[in-house]
Amino acid sequence: MTEEVSAGQYLAVMYNPFVGNPAKNDTILDGCVNLPNLFPLPGTIQERRIIIASWLTHPEHLFWEVWRGGNVIGILGLSRIIRGLDALGHFAFFDRQLVGRRTLVLKMMHWAFEQLQLRRLSVEIPDHLDPLIRFCRAKLGFRYEGELLAAQHPVVMGLEAARINGPSRWTARWGARREQMHCAADGVWHDLVCLRLLREEFEMR
Repeated sequence: MTEEVSAGQYLAVMYNPFVGNPAKNDTILDGCVNLPNLFPLPGTIQERRIIIASWLTHPEHLFWEVWRGGNVIGILGLSRIIRGLDALGHFAFFDRQLVGRRTLVLKMMHWAFEQLQLRRLSVEIPDHLDPLIRFCRAKLGFRYEGELLAAQHPVVMGLEAARINGPSRWTARWGARREQMHCAADGVWHDLVCLRLLREEFEMR
């Protein structure tokens, strides 16, 4: 995935604001500013556009434009990159739909593990976006930080022996978070839920 990759009707191209029709930049900015989960603090539309523009063009970030036919419909990206260790993954589709786009996201993840030699890949999601959390877990293989370790704790093992459903998942979900890190449009503060995928887990898929 150095320059572009396709998955069915979707094509991801390495983002370059100076290549292609300049109108695509406005489409991407307008699409992102309408996804409030991308912004931890409230702000004006213009402030959001500046944040996204700086985010996309940051020299230490990697982003791809996602196209379907002649329309750009989203972005995939990596930030907080530590080669050989970890990166923070991002995927944003302007129509907020994830159905049918799993293969494309998995290809970006494969590129990240192989080209950056990552040990793990991270995502952080506001805790009120439960469908996105479920997608990352069920479709991409992510787990809450500490979920496997929690399963080995004697207390949790006792709960599992008592046939209580998913105690390690429940315990990890409440422990694997950055508290009060996202202010929603209604002014309510939410936690960021931290998930991770280890290299060997991805390779087993």
